[in-house]
Amino acid sequence: LGGRCEEKDGSKDGNIVHALLTIPLYTYMAFIAGNYFFFTEGHGGGVAIYVSQLLEQAKMFMKIGLYIWIGMLLKQTRLGELVFNVFKPWKMPPELLAFVAILVMAVPTAYTGASGIIIIAMGVVVYNELRRVGARRQLALATTAMTGSAGVVLRPCLLVVLIAALNKEVVTDQLYGWGAKVFLLSALFFLLAVLLTKKEKLTMAPCKYALAPSLRALIPLAPYVLIFIIVGGIYALFLDAYLDEFSAPTILPIIVIAVLFYEKFIDKTPADDESDSKPPGFEGAIRVATTEATVHIGALIMLMGLSFATGGVIERSGLFEDLPETFSTIWVAMTLLLIVLVGIGMVMDPFGAVVLVTGAIASIAYANGIHPVHFWMVTLVAFELGYLSPPVALNHLLTRQVVGEHEAALAAQEGSGFWYRHEKILLPLAVMGATLLFVAYIPLLFY
Repeated sequence: LGGRCEEKDGSKDGNIVHALLTIPLYTYMAFIAGNYFFFTEGHGGGVAIYVSQLLEQAKMFMKIGLYIWIGMLLKQTRLGELVFNVFKPWKMPPELLAFVAILVMAVPTAYTGASGIIIIAMGVVVYNELRRVGARRQLALATTAMTGSAGVVLRPCLLVVLIAALNKEVVTDQLYGWGAKVFLLSALFFLLAVLLTKKEKLTMAPCKYALAPSLRALIPLAPYVLIFIIVGGIYALFLDAYLDEFSAPTILPIIVIAVLFYEKFIDKTPADDESDSKPPGFEGAIRVATTEATVHIGALIMLMGLSFATGGVIERSGLFEDLPETFSTIWVAMTLLLIVLVGIGMVMDPFGAVVLVTGAIASIAYANGIHPVHFWMVTLVAFELGYLSPPVALNHLLTRQVVGEHEAALAAQEGSGFWYRHEKILLPLAVMGATLLFVAYIPLLFY
């Protein structure tokens, strides 16, 4: 996780920079933390102590593993294809379909608990659908990367649950309530950005031709809705368990397995992209999903654990001690906190970053009069901006992984003008950057 590979047999024109990119991010974190604790502090057990913080929230990280499994199970279904089939009759221009993709993918992003999982699970579907309607490769890559970002502020995202568990100043209902508003704001900024940068006139199929086929495309989705209702009803009726942010990690796997059972034994319609990653049988689909999940779980847990260790290095080095407890104005405080939060988001896993921010930064925000809910909304958006920003840009690395090196190379050769040559990076930065500035500063006017 966090590394990048070239062609299977290696690239003849590679260089040392590309070679370094193949090393997983958590390896660099282990090297930095190990070097600091062993040679700077002479504290041999430092890394182990900070990594063991995972055990303090063992139930939380077990849920993360389940969410990853949900994402890999979802990857084996036809659900993504069927959802996008509803929009095909409208013959939307690429920009509008990209906006629809952001809205649609926000829900599974929230239900898979972490921004990168949905890119791995359904990123290729989003990319292919955008390319099918003629979207620029750069726009398709940017949209695919952003599908893993916008929904992290929505119910029942696990990151919000962790924030509420570690910070008694906020509760999940507050964060989810304001998170929905932040999501709508980011979606609006995305729509404005793609409309301002469109290259062709926006046209759609007339309603009289598109509405009926679009409604017919909803029919194949009816069994999925029925499965969701039946399984959820069984849990509610017999176990008194209702689907929410606390029960979702244990109920959703059963729902998705029931969906796979329906597809493999009842519906039996082949997927449009049937391949080795989507084996034909029910048992094969479960096995492949579980195998993929174990790889990603291991990598993500390593990244989280070593993010804790890296956070320990930052905390013990006294870096945040140089920040004053109070600033001259709340505007200055917010500006400096923004810089720090985005920097943390650029290099750390968000779960580990939440622990670091809780212990070292949150109190500074509160002391300067920033409302706790406001601060954590800013933090969530800053983390997602960091996930889309160089030098790591993890969401872009995952997008590159699912669409393939060939498509990424072709995208790099497209575009006439600075924006269109670098749209896959600039569009997410512009949207999330504008969202962050709005969320950070506009509420201060009402303090």
